[in-house]
Amino acid sequence: MTDAPAIVVTFWRNLEWYSFQRGWTNERLADQLGVSKNTLNRLRFGRSRYIDPEILTSSLEVFELEPNDLLLSKPEVERRYANA
Repeated sequence: MTDAPAIVVTFWRNLEWYSFQRGWTNERLADQLGVSKNTLNRLRFGRSRYIDPEILTSSLEVFELEPNDLLLSKPEVERRYANA
């Protein structure tokens, strides 16, 4: 169970989805975003209470996305987690 706010969980799931689409590992994702693996793990395991603006900005730039692409839930992403 996670104590993270729903928007943080959604952000991580979408970020992981876009990373998966490129075949990236979490290590590669951390490198591309310029953050540590620990920072990603805090998001991944629901230990972060907020989304760092720098991570959001770098994620949008790396994946060439708009904020809603990472902050709003998507059916294809939710289906992936439904059976997890």
